[in-house]
Amino acid sequence: MTPRQTLALFCLCLAAAGAPAQEAPLIKLSPAQSGAAGIVYGRVEEAGAAGEALRLAGSVVFPVQAMEVVSAPAAGVVQEVAAAPMQAVAAGAVLARLFSPQFLEWQRDYVQLATQERLAADKLARDEALHREGIIALSRLQDARNAQVQARVAAQERAQLLRIAGMNEAGLRALASKQALSATMPVAARQAGIVLELLAMPGQQVEAGAPLAKLARAGELALELQATRAQADRIQPGDKVEVDGCQRAGKVSAISPQVNAASQAVLVRAQLPQAGQCLRPNQYIDAVVSTRGERGGLSVPSAALLRMDAGDYLMLREADGVRPVRVTVLSRGAERSVVRAGLKPGSEVAVQGMVALKGMWMGLGAQGEGK
Repeated sequence: MTPRQTLALFCLCLAAAGAPAQEAPLIKLSPAQSGAAGIVYGRVEEAGAAGEALRLAGSVVFPVQAMEVVSAPAAGVVQEVAAAPMQAVAAGAVLARLFSPQFLEWQRDYVQLATQERLAADKLARDEALHREGIIALSRLQDARNAQVQARVAAQERAQLLRIAGMNEAGLRALASKQALSATMPVAARQAGIVLELLAMPGQQVEAGAPLAKLARAGELALELQATRAQADRIQPGDKVEVDGCQRAGKVSAISPQVNAASQAVLVRAQLPQAGQCLRPNQYIDAVVSTRGERGGLSVPSAALLRMDAGDYLMLREADGVRPVRVTVLSRGAERSVVRAGLKPGSEVAVQGMVALKGMWMGLGAQGEGK
């Protein structure tokens, strides 16, 4: 092939690719042909906003947002575990006690720094009085002020470490006044919840930040529902969710973008208000999801949809036969589906005899021969 022929062929391919898609040809049918092929027509209707009720199976779980990990503020050895798995604990309840020399060092440093802060405050008060009387210079007063600020910041730093370790303000004041040091550090729950798992045992050496227990906030539960791909396509975040035995309805919060490899199901997560009053964690349940339907679509019989060339088509009835019309399927149902297409409500589409129509469309049957 010469270069000129290659260029001509390339231009011809570009023209064919850029040409607009032509309308599907009319499949001519006589009444005798329609009767022989068993073709029956159904009506196209406007899709209402009302959806459908889908019953999905699932389980009750703790939402990730409600989980909390209680960790060791300082390194030490676990002396005692004061809680058990699935036990409800109140805010401030002790979960474990650690023997921690590091905790003892923090207390010692705080006592020393708190004492230095008081001394720096007393010196600042004396220098202010001497400066008012004109005995000392302003530079000496400024030095006293800087020393007092540095001492206060250092003491507050150690106090914050002790607060993280679980010591309250009353304990800090008692420590500064009585200097009663202790190497036993209680680790408490910051809020009320349920102990899901204990991650440390008595006698275990733990480092600072090591997890000791996993908690879930009391009363906060979520639903994990299993849906098929077709059902997941009709569900939207915000759809109403109801469970037998629960007075208040919930809402769909998220839909997984992927399919589970083992079960081929799509995970649908829902939030249910006050679920702790009617459900228990890890409980199997049946939930009813009320979909909101599709607006601006057309409702057609599901049997009218024909798959061809990776697309969905309807066989639209016309005066001399039927014409294939490509549509976009918004949702599929057992009886009717919702599509988007350039059709009008009241039109008729074929619902039976689809095999014969597909064969005529592909040129397997003669048209106009009365067959």
